[in-house]
Amino acid sequence: MLKYLLMCRSLTYAQRASRALEHAGITAVITKAPKSASGVGCGYCVKISESKLSLALNVLRQEGLGPTRIFVMAHDGSVSEVNS
Repeated sequence: MLKYLLMCRSLTYAQRASRALEHAGITAVITKAPKSASGVGCGYCVKISESKLSLALNVLRQEGLGPTRIFVMAHDGSVSEVNS
């Protein structure tokens, strides 16, 4: 199953996003973003399953926590940005 990485502007935003998603019944894992996704410096993201992407984006937008960028993580661990 593919995973989506919802990039957050800081660790605090990733924590807030994770809590909002968990309250909505969506399993969300905070993780450091892969270097290929974060560019330079440290970045944090919330990892969710493919089947929950649409619902997760709706929840985060309602909470004012929309992701800065969205990446899809393939089975081999490679990531590519999703154009939204």
